[in-house]
Amino acid sequence: MRVVLAVILLAIACGPGSEPKSGRELYLAYGCAACHGVDADGLGPGAGLSYVKPRDLTKLDAYRGPSSVEGIASTIGFGVADGRTGMPAYPDIPKRERIAIAEYLHALAAEPAVPRLRVRDPWVRTPNPAVDIAAAFLTIENNTSAPIALVAVSSRGAKIVEMHETKTVDGMMSMQKVERIVVPARGVTKLAPGGSHLMLIELAQPLAPPVELTLRFDDGTVLTTSAEIRDAQ
Repeated sequence: MRVVLAVILLAIACGPGSEPKSGRELYLAYGCAACHGVDADGLGPGAGLSYVKPRDLTKLDAYRGPSSVEGIASTIGFGVADGRTGMPAYPDIPKRERIAIAEYLHALAAEPAVPRLRVRDPWVRTPNPAVDIAAAFLTIENNTSAPIALVAVSSRGAKIVEMHETKTVDGMMSMQKVERIVVPARGVTKLAPGGSHLMLIELAQPLAPPVELTLRFDDGTVLTTSAEIRDAQ
């Protein structure tokens, strides 16, 4: 009996409110990310199951209730009166922990927004006058918690833009067209000479900088960037 009691007491002592945790730790521990996402951007795994899209908690103007720390904590405790589709109440979460979560969300919303996807250092290799193609390179930064794939590219500087990958097999280098280039979660993918790159086909004459590139991703994001023309060196 003493052993059983000791186990019960240990379980209670190790519960969510047993020791101070950061607001983010509590946000994750209580399952808020299931709907609102790991980054509190409203893109949790359960978001698609809700009739009403979960709020992007990084935007204070998106809140249905008060956006102050006390207001957010109150919403966590009492929910949003919106029928079956509203924010449910979590009165069992201790107030000090609701405050900690609210402080985390309030601070998160106050931070400068980080773009989900960012394109860096785009450039086009100086084309050979004897051919009607040119290679383009750039780096894509993914600041989200899920992989995102580049699936299409277009440009005013070329009739066709294809995504290519360079591989060396048995000492032979070959280039093949690919349908997608994946950018890992919270990572970067570099399109560079000797690896993945963009091939601009049937170039505008003359091809003049900056060369506009429009990138389309499988999450619906569309980014347009301007590339300079320069030699490979």
